[in-house]
Parts: sequence; structure tokens; C-alpha cells
Amino acid sequence: MIQLRKLKMLKVNFNSTRRVALSLSALVLLAQACGKTEVKQAEVVEVKEVVVEEAPKESINDIIKRLGIDKRVKVEDADKPPADVKQAESVLVFFDAMVRGDAGKLSPLMCKLDQAVLADMNKTDQWKSATQNISRVNVGWTAGSESGSLNVLGFYTVGDGFAAQLWSLSPAETDKPSIMTALPSPAKIDEKLQGNKTDARIKQWLAMNKDEIASAKAPDEIIEIPQQDRSVKGDSDSSSGSDEGAAPGNPAGPGRRKPTGKPVDAPGGPPLKPR
Repeated sequence: MIQLRKLKMLKVNFNSTRRVALSLSALVLLAQACGKTEVKQAEVVEVKEVVVEEAPKESINDIIKRLGIDKRVKVEDADKPPADVKQAESVLVFFDAMVRGDAGKLSPLMCKLDQAVLADMNKTDQWKSATQNISRVNVGWTAGSESGSLNVLGFYTVGDGFAAQLWSLSPAETDKPSIMTALPSPAKIDEKLQGNKTDARIKQWLAMNKDEIASAKAPDEIIEIPQQDRSVKGDSDSSSGSDEGAAPGNPAGPGRRKPTGKPVDAPGGPPLKPR
């Protein structure tokens, strides 16, 4: 009886331990279940590239229209935008005033020396006659020797002829107009320039100016005239005593031969005797 009771008690204890173990296992599983985070698949967000379109730049033709530039002013590559809008405007306004013969508008855009020349021309009919027959001016420019400056070429059709002038445009300054300065012009430059492109013509112009400056600085050439000895072989400057007896009509000296021997009979007979 005692052994049977012990067996029952052992069985009860075993069943109790088993239930506790199962309960603990359930709690562990529950805890693990509660501690897990649900992993969701990341949403793919499509990023669209935003393209900012730049405003179209003004071409030189657009600037000409905007400023109301005279139609006689023609610019090379006018369908392209200029590198510097302010400089392009200065060039266009300058030549617009020139073809219109507007000295008052043109003068502030020139250097002091060119302003004085313009003032003298304007006092007479020179300025009027120089500008009233301009039918066209072809304008082009390239970068100048100074940073920010331009070399500006104007090739004019005046009546039945042509004229050309090269200018230097000063670098642009804030609230100040760019100034044009006329560069030296070689003689008959409009006939010497080759081609029809501004860049090539300006290079030719500057090269000719350089050659003329170098030529002006060169020393004057000294021309030596060779001396010729016209004295007769055998003559002696020391025989001055014999010169006293020489005939008056035959003086002795360089280039003159003294008579030698007897007088030659005149043609047709013996020498005439003195009376």
C-alpha cells in the first residue's frame, strides 16, 4: 500500500512538473511572438528628374531689334548670342550713332582725343559729308590685347567707295559706358585687307601697324656714293712750275692733259704764219 501510494504521488508530481514545463514553454513562445517586429517590404518611390530649362539667350539680332539699331548696321554672326551683352550693346549703339550722323550721341562713347577730332569735324561740313552717304557698315569684333577689351572693325560702304576703321573698346565698367579709341590706320588699308572674315582682317591690320612702327623706329639708311679718280696717269701735282707756261686755253690740272710735241698742222695746209 505504501509503495502504491508512493507511485501515485510520483505520478502526480511528474504530471505537475510536466504541466509547469509546458506552461513555461508556452510563455516563452508567447514572449518570442510578441517581441518579433513585422518586416514590411520597403516601398519603391520613383524619383523623377526635374529638368530646369534655361531661358533662351538673346542673339545679336534680338539686341538690334530691342535697341532699335539702324538697319545699315550689319554684324557678323548676328544670329548668335554675344559673349558679353553689355559690350555688344555698346558697339551697336556706337555704330548706330555714326551712321545716323549723331555727333552728340557718339561723342561720349569716344576717347578724349577722338572727341576733339569729332568736334573739329562737326564745326564744318566734314562730319556731315563723311556720314550722310554711308549705305552700310559691316561690324565685327574679336578679343583685344587687354583683358575684357575688344578690337572692333567697321568696314563702311560710302557711296561708290569703301572705308575702314579699327577701334579698341575698353573693358566694361559698372555704370560707365565702354569707350572706343581709334587705332592707327595704314595707308589704303581698305584695299590691302584680304578675305571677308573679321578675325582675319583684324590680324592683318594689327600686323601692318606693327611693321610700320618697326620701320619708323629703324635708323635712316646712309647711302655712300663711290668716289672716282679722274686724274690722268703721269700727271703730278708737284710740277707746279710747268703749269706757268701752259697755254691760257689749256690749263693744267686734274682731268686735263698738257700739250706734248709740236703743233699739229691745220687740215688743208701748213700752219699759218703770224703777220
